[in-house]
Amino acid sequence: MANPLYNESMQKSFQSQLGSFMSNPMGFLMQHKINIPNQYANDPYGAVQYLLNNGKMSQNSLNRFVQTAQQMGYKF
Repeated sequence: MANPLYNESMQKSFQSQLGSFMSNPMGFLMQHKINIPNQYANDPYGAVQYLLNNGKMSQNSLNRFVQTAQQMGYKF
């Protein structure tokens, strides 16, 4: 059985990181040493598309991320 405290901690971390990315995509990506063009500085959807187009993120990874976010109540 999963540890509920661990799950809650992971959920808070995920929520915090998603919020950080959505409010400042460029800052979040730079903090994680992922470089993208400045034109995506305030465009989280464009930043994700850039990462997909350039092979820096797989469609499978994005799908898992979106599924996790939707299970937590986020809508895209």
